Amino acid sequence: MVAIIGALAAVGTVAYNGYVKGARTSAAQNAMQQIALMQTEHYSITGGYYGVSTCSPNAAGTEAINEVLFDVDSTAGDENVINVEQYEFCSEDEVEDGIKVGFLIKACVNNDGTCSGKVLTLDAKGANNF
Repeated sequence: MVAIIGALAAVGTVAYNGYVKGARTSAAQNAMQQIALMQTEHYSITGGYYGVSTCSPNAAGTEAINEVLFDVDSTAGDENVINVEQYEFCSEDEVEDGIKVGFLIKACVNNDGTCSGKVLTLDAKGANNF
């Protein structure tokens, strides 16, 4: 009887961990859609998209997105809009012929300051790899 309960618990734990990982990935994808919408608003106000020349998702990139696109003031105690457990984000310029034409949002699971696993991407045209 104890062996049966142990086996069920082991299977349940694996399944639960898979559900949690999937939920976090979905939350990251939704956050990327929010960022893309705010990029559109930012463009309509400033005439340009927010981004840096090249980026790798990290805490600084996520913080910059919250500050620039979502007008979050962390020094005033504002709560971050983009905050997905274990995920970090950044926004990179898309340039064609030396002209900034769009953005590329990146997200990944961040372990100790480095991306692990697949880097999710979403560009200004809606193309993504998820």
